[in-house]
Amino acid sequence: MPNGDKVLEIARRELIAEGLLNQNLTLEIVSKNGCGASFEGVGVGASLYHVDGVRAFIGPYCSTEMDAVGKMAAFWNVPIIGYMSSDDYLIDKTIYRTLARISMRTTNSLAKAVAALVKHYGWHRVAIVTNTGALAFERTLAFEKILKTENVTVVQKVMFDENIDYQGMAASGLLNDLKHNARIIICMFSSTRELTREFMQATYLAEMNTHEYVYLLPWLQAGPKDVMPWLGADGSLLQKVKDHYENAIIIDDVNGFDDLLVTPFVKKIEAYGLKAADIDMGSIYGYLHLYDALKLYVLALRRSLELSNGNESVVDDGWQMWNHMRRLSFAGAASGTIQMDDLAERAPYYAAFYVSPSRTELMKVVTMNPVLLEKCNGLANNTGCFDLQMTDVMTGFWPSITGELPPEEPICGFGGEKCDYTILIMICAAALVLIVSATFAYFFNRRWQRTRLDKMPWRINRQELNIIDDEQVKSMLSLASANTKISNISAGVKRHAIVGNNTHATFHQYVQRRPIVFTRTDLTILMQMKQAVHDNINPFIGMAFNEKEEMLIVWKFCSRGTLQDIIYNTNVKLDTKFHGAFIRDIMLGLEYLHSSRIGYHGSLTPWACLIDRNWMIKLSDFGIADCIQRWERQQSIAVASDKEEGEINGVQKTGILYCAPEMLRNKEANKRRAADTDWLKQTTARRCMSDIYSCGVIMYEILARALPFPEGEDLVELVEVLRDGSKVVHPTIQDKDSISPEIASLLDECWQECPEARPN
Repeated sequence: MPNGDKVLEIARRELIAEGLLNQNLTLEIVSKNGCGASFEGVGVGASLYHVDGVRAFIGPYCSTEMDAVGKMAAFWNVPIIGYMSSDDYLIDKTIYRTLARISMRTTNSLAKAVAALVKHYGWHRVAIVTNTGALAFERTLAFEKILKTENVTVVQKVMFDENIDYQGMAASGLLNDLKHNARIIICMFSSTRELTREFMQATYLAEMNTHEYVYLLPWLQAGPKDVMPWLGADGSLLQKVKDHYENAIIIDDVNGFDDLLVTPFVKKIEAYGLKAADIDMGSIYGYLHLYDALKLYVLALRRSLELSNGNESVVDDGWQMWNHMRRLSFAGAASGTIQMDDLAERAPYYAAFYVSPSRTELMKVVTMNPVLLEKCNGLANNTGCFDLQMTDVMTGFWPSITGELPPEEPICGFGGEKCDYTILIMICAAALVLIVSATFAYFFNRRWQRTRLDKMPWRINRQELNIIDDEQVKSMLSLASANTKISNISAGVKRHAIVGNNTHATFHQYVQRRPIVFTRTDLTILMQMKQAVHDNINPFIGMAFNEKEEMLIVWKFCSRGTLQDIIYNTNVKLDTKFHGAFIRDIMLGLEYLHSSRIGYHGSLTPWACLIDRNWMIKLSDFGIADCIQRWERQQSIAVASDKEEGEINGVQKTGILYCAPEMLRNKEANKRRAADTDWLKQTTARRCMSDIYSCGVIMYEILARALPFPEGEDLVELVEVLRDGSKVVHPTIQDKDSISPEIASLLDECWQECPEARPN
């Protein structure tokens, strides 16, 4: 890699700055090229050891030379750290007894991640698709070994020629073998990018691209990280190619498809005068691993010296040095905490990504974090002694009717042999029986759906709620709202309760005047709210109603209060990073709601943006606005409009300032209609545009820590002017010098009176 020696020198200088290297412990770095003409690196390794007196190796870069040099290092009892080699056989510490590996992605760890994902989704039978050639054979062998260990059965293995294209795959007849034996298919190719592209196009031709099939793509690459298959040479999107990946899940390291590691590392080396243009950005992970490899060696060296009371001969004991790298944890160059496993292999942080044809970015659906096992000896069982902890980031993403992933075998079997079609043939022969059966099935299905909804999994019995008094609340809140600028007319703290045994929640309280009768629409939206799962969505716990003449809407508690509290708390300093993070979180939450079955937020305000302990914004109070308005109109509940009562049901007078003009007009028109007449409804698209208007006001409030109205404006009077929607007071940017022209233009678009003119 170009300037790899300079990156190592930067790493050495950083280690000096950290105090890990000093005048008592210094390193001389000798760098020579390898991985060139026929095993050049083997000769280089021998020369470094015998001539230059080197006592530790980092590399070689390529796996073929790592095999030989790793064996030589074991013979010499010299520690060696691999920073790019990913082959499975290198994990055998009976052969490579002094080899540690710092690379994020290895064949055996990726195989373990794929097996864990298969079991996470309840599958136990899979097929493997691979190609001829040594590299594909080694990878497939490693995967089969791990799958067998994890009790996952490989029911079919299909092997294509290494140089085949999609037409050859489709014409080979091998896809029919897959169709009759498996629905969960692991694609293990020597050339991951090129051959997965050909294979996915072949499945399209064979009509095996339906939601019944799941293609798992372990994203293993021998060298630099390539661009995605659906991107052209100039970076343009090849939509037709991406459509072929609609039922594919890619397994890669958790930061494999973003720049969260790359950008900080580039800034780090630029601080030492090395520019991004000076290195090969296609091999950026090689530089990252190279940097971390040196730190791993220094930490192990210091540990060896400490345990030997400064005996310098430990430098020559490669096995002891390797032993001190086991289970070592340290901060990497830009990748956060690095955890080594029991075989001194880097414990992987993987994720599963769904390829959505309609989205630019891949959708992270599952994260896999390593958890080291106690009382486990990796040398005895030849494993890293860790399990992968699986966490669902997103559910309901699959392109099926329910959003759920398919079973490993169709209900009727792969060829329909498990279903009896005799009755169906008889029904088709008798038209009258068909009509009666269809009618019966229709009403039976409606009754079943109604019964399912009537179970109300979101219902909370009043006795399950333990309301917390004010003193307990004060001790639990991390930020108070005493410094809120507009507290004199609107602000208040939500009430708190413990639901069940230990779920801390907040709730909005409404006076209930008569029993609430739920419509099918009410039950559907409440079910969808209960099922909403996203990093930037606050979980809806449920409702307590028809008890004690009150209705309670219960949400999960977030310890840092609301965005409104933070904005107007002068003790909290907000820099551009906070601005960007807050706005990003709100956008991601809105994007999820707009693409979900809920379709919109409906009452987006800064006090509906809660902040958890990690300073992440979670949108609350979503989806329920129409239901509350309808129940109020039916006089089932009373919604407070003054400050004191508004504090207990989540209503603030200034909420009108965040509401789009067309929604205010619609709300006022519905108030004037008789209780027994149908009210005027807004389309989901219009509700989304209203959310964009509200989002624009909140974005300005985050950036300027003020509302987009003239300073000194009487907000009480402004609220009354805007209440019925007949008059429009456009939000405006008050201090244009503090906001960039691009952001100002975006805000103006969000505040357009015509909903269709606002951005999506």
